[in-house]
Amino acid sequence: MAWCESAAELSRARAEQPLVVPSPNGNLFGLYTPPAPEVPAAGLCVIWFTMPRSHRNRMWVEGARRLAARGFACFRFDYHGVGDSAGEPAEVEPNRPYRDDALAVIRHLRERFGERRFVLYGSCFDARTALSAFDGEADAIEGLFFMAAPVMEMDDLVRADADRKGWSHLLHALRRPDNWRSLRDPGRWKYMATVLGRIGGRTLNAEQRTPLPLSSGFRSHFDRLVRSRAHALFLYGREDREYESFREAERSLWPRLPAEARRRLTIEVWEGQVHDGILRVDRQREIVERVLAWIEALRARADSLPHAGAATASSPPGNDGARGTRGH
Repeated sequence: MAWCESAAELSRARAEQPLVVPSPNGNLFGLYTPPAPEVPAAGLCVIWFTMPRSHRNRMWVEGARRLAARGFACFRFDYHGVGDSAGEPAEVEPNRPYRDDALAVIRHLRERFGERRFVLYGSCFDARTALSAFDGEADAIEGLFFMAAPVMEMDDLVRADADRKGWSHLLHALRRPDNWRSLRDPGRWKYMATVLGRIGGRTLNAEQRTPLPLSSGFRSHFDRLVRSRAHALFLYGREDREYESFREAERSLWPRLPAEARRRLTIEVWEGQVHDGILRVDRQREIVERVLAWIEALRARADSLPHAGAATASSPPGNDGARGTRGH
């Protein structure tokens, strides 16, 4: 169903202010949506890390205006080299997040509008960029919505993806003409060699394979999140390729968290896909509603957030049972 702006949301649209944020890599362009003056202020500024700043079907235009109508300040912007921002474009890689952009935005919003408490949202590369802001601004961040991001180095992520495949998958892939055409890219040859090596190693020596390591950058930024006071929700789809890498974080990091951090940091796993599922309008709507509900819950802080170590699984409100969640 298409989003139809309410009168309150249209009022927030008319109040939006264009903003140029100086950053080390070039001026960043964004839009600040001020909170509605007629409702109680949330005291939180939500920053959408996303490319482009509107995202698919204007998801975060809607998100910003709906939240602003309920008392939140919001900011969505283009990274350097993207959209209306200055700077040189580059291929993005999750293990090289745009931390300078993130810190510049937080500090400019503090200086320009007096914002002091921030909630960050990001998916994939954007989630890693939002997480990187804890290296420099951890004390100012109240919440992080971290969605479907890889947390290994890219070569290790390829190996993790290869571990999901077997000989039947490989034979099926070789029957598809588009896969043969893709071999014009040298990177695909490297990927194919990795898949063959991992399948062969699994077949011949399965007992000796070791878990693949997490990215050092992810571990460093995650450690700063743990030592902060922020709440975080990590959302993945069970069929996401990225979830394969995150499962190593579940296995190796979560059991070592102190009890206080376990109460603040939650993992939620949906059936199907989240990362690529966002291409479907129905999943987009589910994600929008989940993100907005989680952000609004931050007003009441920890008492309104899911607690770590929950004994039972449940589904988000309004779910028809096709999607599963798991709390940690």
